[in-house]
Amino acid sequence: MGFCHVFGIGARRILAKNCCVEARVTSVRSSALYVVKKPIRLYPNEKNTTYSHFITFTYRVGETDYPGKLFITPFYRCPAEGETICGYYDPQKPEAYA
Repeated sequence: MGFCHVFGIGARRILAKNCCVEARVTSVRSSALYVVKKPIRLYPNEKNTTYSHFITFTYRVGETDYPGKLFITPFYRCPAEGETICGYYDPQKPEAYA
C-alpha cells in the first residue's frame, strides 16, 4: 500500500469510474490509535475507548482474486472478519482499489 493510497490521493479517480465489486474481509487487527469518548479515562481498556483498525480483504475481478488493505479510523464502524464490503476498482488496472 503506497503513500498516495493511504491518504486517498487517486481514490476519486477510481470512484468516478463506478466499477463496484464485493470484497470479503479476511482479517481485522487493532492499531494503537484510539479515541477516548469520555473526559476522564481511568484505565487503558475502558469501554468508552474506540480503537482504529487495519483490515485486509480480497476481491475478484473476472477470474482473478486481488488482495487489499485498509485503515479504518475510530470514527467509522469496523467490519467483522468474513463480512462482505463494497469496494471500487479501476477497470484498466484492477489491482488499484478504493
